[in-house]
Amino acid sequence: MNKLLSAGFMRLKKSKIFRILFLFMFGLGLYVPIGQYLNMKKYGYAMSLDSAFFMYVTFMSILIAVFCSLFIGTEYSDGTIRNKLIVGHSRTAIYLSNLIVCITAGILIAFAYMAACACAGFPLLGGFAMGARAALLFVLSAIVIDIAFTSLFTLTAMLIQNKAAQSVAAVIGAFVLLMGAAFLHSSLSSPEMVSDYIMDETGEVKQTDPIPNPSYISGTKREIYEFLMEFLPSGQDILLMNGDFPMTRAFSYDVLILFATTGAGIFAFRKKDIK
Repeated sequence: MNKLLSAGFMRLKKSKIFRILFLFMFGLGLYVPIGQYLNMKKYGYAMSLDSAFFMYVTFMSILIAVFCSLFIGTEYSDGTIRNKLIVGHSRTAIYLSNLIVCITAGILIAFAYMAACACAGFPLLGGFAMGARAALLFVLSAIVIDIAFTSLFTLTAMLIQNKAAQSVAAVIGAFVLLMGAAFLHSSLSSPEMVSDYIMDETGEVKQTDPIPNPSYISGTKREIYEFLMEFLPSGQDILLMNGDFPMTRAFSYDVLILFATTGAGIFAFRKKDIK
């Protein structure tokens, strides 16, 4: 296992896709707070570092999907996994080593954004409105969500040998998770009562009495939607961005996802015919 991890981290150090994503996130981490500062000066409203610092979480799943599929896909295309099996490494060790390396890469890519955002954001936007302790907990939450995403996309990458098919499946999966979470959030955000505006005979615009919203979701359906928002890592990203993150439950769900996908992945990989 130690030899596999050493080789994996050496590959990560030399990986072009890792460097590209790392530098992209670092650049984005500088761009976002600077852009918000310029808008703040232009339009005259106050902003804090909170929104800029956690803005990256909504598309981190796509970056993790791209990295996992290309990094692990290269091992299949180059015959590296087959060679690891030939020299006597177990399939469980191979799977876990790739998972650990991919998790590390995802955390480093996220930290690249946060480090750059902190360097540019603190002098321009000031500190966190939520406070340092809450910000630290939110950072930890974002990292745990990234780990859950990585376990999902490592599972996909380890079970699909074709590099192109891996990439397509992973990216589509990431978008499906994002769009699904956006749909759930939009549905849950619909108010229970709505009002309309009418113009009377004098030309004055008045608000009508509130009436039940036919789009409002209630009952068991709402409970299911709320559960899915908290369970899915993409839903957790949206809740984190909105400052409404159920930390204890979300952590439990992410740990469940990590162990379930890893267990299923190891089981399927041990039975997989490696060509």
